[in-house]
Amino acid sequence: MGAREPQEIEIDGERLVVRRSWPGKNGVRSYECCDASGRIRALTDDPRRGLTLLPHARDRKLPSLRPCGQLLVHRAGKRAVERVSRGYRKHLRAGGSGDVVTATHTMGGLAASAGFAVPRVLGTSEHSVMLSTVPGVPLLELSPEDWGRAWGRWSVAWPRLVRGAVGPSEQWQVHDAAAEAAVVAKWFEHVREYDAGGLAGRFAERLDEVETRVRRDLSSLQAGSCCSTGPVGGGMVPAHRDLHDGQMLFDPATNGVGLLDFDTAVLAERELDLANLDVHLELRVMQGLLGEAAADVGRQAIRQAAVAMGADARRLETYREATRARLGCVYAFRWQWVPVAERMLEGLG
Repeated sequence: MGAREPQEIEIDGERLVVRRSWPGKNGVRSYECCDASGRIRALTDDPRRGLTLLPHARDRKLPSLRPCGQLLVHRAGKRAVERVSRGYRKHLRAGGSGDVVTATHTMGGLAASAGFAVPRVLGTSEHSVMLSTVPGVPLLELSPEDWGRAWGRWSVAWPRLVRGAVGPSEQWQVHDAAAEAAVVAKWFEHVREYDAGGLAGRFAERLDEVETRVRRDLSSLQAGSCCSTGPVGGGMVPAHRDLHDGQMLFDPATNGVGLLDFDTAVLAERELDLANLDVHLELRVMQGLLGEAAADVGRQAIRQAAVAMGADARRLETYREATRARLGCVYAFRWQWVPVAERMLEGLG
């Protein structure tokens, strides 16, 4: 049987509970853990240097990070997010703040014009961006009534966002089907290299089969022509590229939907975000975090938005399959969700 993802790691006399992990270059693994005090700690496992545990809220590659707020995310040497009194501060490697500010202004501006509540940039430095809070409650915490209201509002606002007029082309990267195929291939490579969740050892032929089919189907999209055109032609529209329920909030008092985290915004086919959102509903059901009836409410809203946007059914299903493959690989790196990753990969095709 292949390796399992570690649930706990002991180092320097401390026992850390692993929350999630990421693959890196040259066999390096990054872990986000909780220590005995419940604080988030970043840890790396380098085949050459062994385990390195960073002090709480300290990272020499993220020099703006200080233990003054509530640390929410910390990926060693890459990124950290903390809640502070004025909002949220993202800590990034040198030069990364400019991209976040640009994306927040461009994609966030389109989202605001479409009716979404979005974070505002309150301040920036070379290594950090300060963002305002967005009113609302995470979708998974809503009552059934508010869940339905939230999806109803989203299904109207999202097509408006996608139809928004984009700014100068140099402010946008293009993420087409070939780019999505490359992302999927990279995640399969990670699973094989690290034997994440033991999947590479137990499902080697299955992984090869799924990857080949997904890449072939995405290539067929690249070769074909899109059934509809976006504001810049070729079916390319503003896309979040990490759209899922966790990026959305709903404020029952105002009936407003909030949208978060525009760091990955690109121009892409309209089906990409719809597929990612839809498959995340499947994932939440598999995780036991969402019931089928609630998931169906979300799926219906996505179908309504797809019709309003002129999305193509075949392209949407192709992107769904690619998303299932990618998420199966991503969640193989999270010990508590390895059985879910197996189900996602086994269910493909």
